[in-house]
Amino acid sequence: MTEFNRTEGIGSGIAPGGAVAAGDLRGAEAWTSAQCELLSGMGAIWTDWLRRQQEAIDASAQSVQQMFECRNPADLAQIQQEWLAGTAKRSVSDISALACDSMALGWRVVGADRLGSGGKSSTPRSTERAKSADEVPQRAAAE
Repeated sequence: MTEFNRTEGIGSGIAPGGAVAAGDLRGAEAWTSAQCELLSGMGAIWTDWLRRQQEAIDASAQSVQQMFECRNPADLAQIQQEWLAGTAKRSVSDISALACDSMALGWRVVGADRLGSGGKSSTPRSTERAKSADEVPQRAAAE
């Protein structure tokens, strides 16, 4: 009977324990794929965040320059008010974009978009919100 099992293992092309090793290999590949997706997604999120920070610094520098050139106290107050309003808008849109992008990345990494409706790809709501939040900083920067 032992001889029969050896022959069966050799005949099927799978060494004893090969099925377990193949399962472990698939698990390791899935884990490394998820890690790769996470790291590349985090890189994209940080790149976008740094771009938004650079835009905020440029806008602040422009406002400070206008304040230095201003000779009228009423104009100075107006420039400061516009700077503060722009900063608040950028902060809100930046936090929103960061939260939405992070949530969308989390869904993407865990493969939640593949879990819904019998293997059909379903887009989580956070991905849709991330797209609209990405548009907000561009509109604010255009102003």
